[in-house]
Amino acid sequence: MYLTLIIVGLVAGTLSGSVGFGGGMVLLPVITYFYGVEIAVPVSTIAQLMSNLSRAAMGWREIHWRQVMWFLIPALPFTALGAFGFSLIDKALMTRLLCVFLIIFSIMKLRGKLHLPSGHRTMLVGGSLTGLVNGLLGISGPLSSAVFLTLDLAPVAYIASEATAAAAMHIVKAITYGKFDLMDWHIFLNGLFIGCAMMAGNFVAIHLIRYVHKKIYQCIVAGMMIAISLWLFIMT
Repeated sequence: MYLTLIIVGLVAGTLSGSVGFGGGMVLLPVITYFYGVEIAVPVSTIAQLMSNLSRAAMGWREIHWRQVMWFLIPALPFTALGAFGFSLIDKALMTRLLCVFLIIFSIMKLRGKLHLPSGHRTMLVGGSLTGLVNGLLGISGPLSSAVFLTLDLAPVAYIASEATAAAAMHIVKAITYGKFDLMDWHIFLNGLFIGCAMMAGNFVAIHLIRYVHKKIYQCIVAGMMIAISLWLFIMT
């Protein structure tokens, strides 16, 4: 079991470190298989927190702090609200709706038909939606990545900025889960274990993307968003 979790953590870390999302989607089915969904979401939260912190640290000098702060102003309270409603919604329906939205967004981005303003209004609205989905489903990477993709950043700046925002939301989620007795030391240590494997994957990925052309990289991210959303829609 632990060998499997290490391998999956490495794959998840490399994927999320390369395109900014997808790690949680790789982790959750495997952790759920071993522990069940009620434990899988908090364990994944700790693992992804470590992964995001490592990506933020690796690209620290290229983080766009102002945009991150505009994103987090609504994202943090909405993450807590979503975590509070974790057990109250139809997760399959919500996940499929999210997938459809992301596929449409990605296709429009690839075709050059999407021209959202890159100012604080987009970050505020995107932060609200991302925070709510993050707390409810534990799957917000593609949505937050879609928001930060509108900023037209270089690869490392995009990865580090999105990871900083994601890390803050995961901290809020972990605290909220703890308040409702959904987090204990067993869960924390398992998340820490998987998170270490993800950090190794992040290290590999951040060096691979540093020299990729910005426009090519954005097309790769949009393509991956479509592929992962289709996979998640089918598997839900």
